[in-house]
Amino acid sequence: MVISNKFYESQVINGKEKIINYIPLQYQETEQDVRVACLKYGGKYDSKANQLGSLLSSSVSLELEEMIEYTNSVMYIFPKSAEKRLTWEDTLQTEKLTISEKVGWQFGSPPHVLLAGSTKSGKTVMIENLVAQYLHLGSEIRLLDPKKGELSWVVGKKLEDRLGYKVVYNSPFQIAGALREVVLEMNRRFQVMADNPDTYISKGKVLSWADVEGNYPLVIVLDEGIAFKTEAETTKEGKQAYQEAMSNLGSLLVKSRQASIEVIVGLQRASSDFIPTYMRQNFGTALLLGSTTADSDSCRMMFSSQDIAYKTCDIGTGYIQIDGVIPTPKYVEVPFKSDELDFEKYFDKACDFYWSMRNNDGLSD
Repeated sequence: MVISNKFYESQVINGKEKIINYIPLQYQETEQDVRVACLKYGGKYDSKANQLGSLLSSSVSLELEEMIEYTNSVMYIFPKSAEKRLTWEDTLQTEKLTISEKVGWQFGSPPHVLLAGSTKSGKTVMIENLVAQYLHLGSEIRLLDPKKGELSWVVGKKLEDRLGYKVVYNSPFQIAGALREVVLEMNRRFQVMADNPDTYISKGKVLSWADVEGNYPLVIVLDEGIAFKTEAETTKEGKQAYQEAMSNLGSLLVKSRQASIEVIVGLQRASSDFIPTYMRQNFGTALLLGSTTADSDSCRMMFSSQDIAYKTCDIGTGYIQIDGVIPTPKYVEVPFKSDELDFEKYFDKACDFYWSMRNNDGLSD
């Protein structure tokens, strides 16, 4: 590759060609993958370091999985075998929040998920699967759905029947009220923690709320944020409710991690029209699905790294970035929901996990 693309300089000395400068590469091969690092020394070829993906892929005859940029180098990773795509059923077999065989994170590390994707991207299906995964961890759920769609009527009503509390919030005033209540709950948890330092401080470290036995996480899902804004702004009272809701949403994004409260926001298009840049920085996980990956503005809004050759994706595929886990956007295929899946039984199983964490004597009816 170096020779065929003339990534070197040479001189003829005493009738012989001698290489005097070249692009510095390091190669490592294991049973799992091939890794190629392009080193940066402040020389002529530094600008090429993050542009070698397709060339290296052709050279090693493997698909590029990930490119990681460091201060002095760029690492290219080529897996030898394709990553197995998970099913919805697989995601209830782990204690992590799981997106694919190699992509997942522990609750709260990092907190909050921003998920964007246009129609037919698989966004709503992914949100539904995440709801089941959070239930599996014992989380209480609030679904804020201004479009009154599948999330409300298929998932939400099922959860209300099984969990016994209000899960679904649709109108701008209901959504604003739900966020207000969650902020109050966050502050209540903080007060309990402050009043009981012996319980919530261990080995010089402040525990999070759910680290203590008998406490559980709380997860708020706000889908179709632009629809919430559009409907709320039709009246003066609605505008006030929207402003209050966004203020409370911002507070939760900044402060709620220690209280074991997480926020998932779903958008059809990644845009600062609903999520300002300062809010975006507080989402630990960003997932962009479907053809939206062809929109450079959406990619710029979702991901901090722009040195990626994003390809246009199909339903259920896209790019993900996770603070402290996946530092640069990585192509991913999200869990597959088969046509044979029994939706009712699947969420019954997730609810059974929810209740089993609360009932020492077994599963709830």
